[in-house]
Amino acid sequence: MEIRYGDGKISFEKELTLLDKLAIDFSGSLQKEGIKHVFVSGYITILFGRSRVSEDIDLIVERLSKDKFLSLWERLDDYYCHNTTDPIEAYERYLEHQIAIRFSKDEHVIPNIEFKFAHTDQHKEVLNNIITVELNRNLLPIAFIESQIAYKLYMGSQKDIEDARYLYEIFEEKLDMDILKEQLKKLNVPKSKYEYIPEG
Repeated sequence: MEIRYGDGKISFEKELTLLDKLAIDFSGSLQKEGIKHVFVSGYITILFGRSRVSEDIDLIVERLSKDKFLSLWERLDDYYCHNTTDPIEAYERYLEHQIAIRFSKDEHVIPNIEFKFAHTDQHKEVLNNIITVELNRNLLPIAFIESQIAYKLYMGSQKDIEDARYLYEIFEEKLDMDILKEQLKKLNVPKSKYEYIPEG
């Protein structure tokens, strides 16, 4: 798999997984509504070819007005929301209280989209610094790679550390080490975890 990276865009082709197809379809609905969003966390490593199990795709979305969210809900009429079938409840009881809601193509919970509004400084930062991935001519917005390596080291499980190392190895020549170090500091990642990235 040849990955081309430059000018804020990553391009490559591969055989699409179920998660890829779900991400592309769901993102397409948000793009049609003009809604800013960004994929983060574990799905990013899977997107770039890491073979591991994941049940969901984490998605950060700009904060929407109730009317805008209701318009999106109508567009997502072929999706099933696992939290509630009432869009007003989804907005007022969950999203406005910083609780994610989950969407899938049917009532089977796997795989699903974990949908939440940006509410932390980190969420807002990745939403404002999107990298565009062109996957088989489909466009997907993802968080900048340095932020995801730092976040995975911050999470700290063996799976997360392996995710961080995987991303580092793929993008080592393209990473901005000053930005990566800044992200590590922002998240207060212990110095003991820097060993997992050779130049950290």
